[in-house]
Amino acid sequence: MAKRLTIITTITFCLIAGILFLFINKENKTVEVLIPKGTSPKQIAKILKESEVIYSKMFFLASLKLSGDSKNLKAGLYEFNTKDNSFKIINKLANGESKNIKITIPEGWTIKQIANILDENNICSGEKFINSTGENNLEGFLFPNTYFLIPNMEVEEIIKIMTDEFDKFWTEDFDRRANEINMSKKDIIILASIVEKEAVSDDERPVIAGVFLNRLLKGMRLQSCATVLYAMDKNKERLSLEDLNFPSPYNTYRHNGLPPAPICNPGAKAIKAVLYPAVTDNLYFVSKGNGTHYFSENFQDHIQNKINSKKKATK
Repeated sequence: MAKRLTIITTITFCLIAGILFLFINKENKTVEVLIPKGTSPKQIAKILKESEVIYSKMFFLASLKLSGDSKNLKAGLYEFNTKDNSFKIINKLANGESKNIKITIPEGWTIKQIANILDENNICSGEKFINSTGENNLEGFLFPNTYFLIPNMEVEEIIKIMTDEFDKFWTEDFDRRANEINMSKKDIIILASIVEKEAVSDDERPVIAGVFLNRLLKGMRLQSCATVLYAMDKNKERLSLEDLNFPSPYNTYRHNGLPPAPICNPGAKAIKAVLYPAVTDNLYFVSKGNGTHYFSENFQDHIQNKINSKKKATK
């Protein structure tokens, strides 16, 4: 009986407060409200009250209790109308109907590029993102994807979201396959990052991966222009002879084997290309200038392909 009386009293209070709210709050405007992750219902009520979205914290919390959504409210950047009633507001929060900022990280982006877009959209400090990811050697492990983020997030939270996506992608089957081809996860990601930068056509990714693996098996240098550009922190169409001598452990024209770490964050196709490369005898490739490459098994044919490529470029 006492419980029933409490429910009736609460409903009556809500109805009265709701009617009063409609009369008191005549202004009709749109308000953006940021609900940080981990905010309690009471704190949400306080934020909504301070933003003039609701008239009464008590009424909002009573409505929330009636709705049964106290544990379902989601963080995010929301847009409310000051005429919205509490149940409409609660429904929007419970369904996560936020205006979170859409951030797309393309395959092949570096930490610096990711940091720039996060900074430009006021998600977090780009400098802090670079410092934190650098300290934890995360180049290569921030999975390219589309993320919905909110302003002023903690850097650690953003990093966790992106590395969690990588962990979801990387399966136990990939671990088994890595053992089969006698490569560590890190080495696979390093090589995949180079394939990501060198390949344009999806069909060629496994072939380019096969070429690089053949060169590694023969003790040849990878001679990837992409690694030199990463070392120089520049973007150029063609490298000069001086560029090829740039002093860096990432310069695979000067150093044998793989560079010390990934040169970008590769996508799924590049990683799978390294795990399952094309069976090929090719050791060389050169760009045709249209996103595809000439491949060859010997140096003599490679030189001819370079000549053909230059002729094509001058036409």
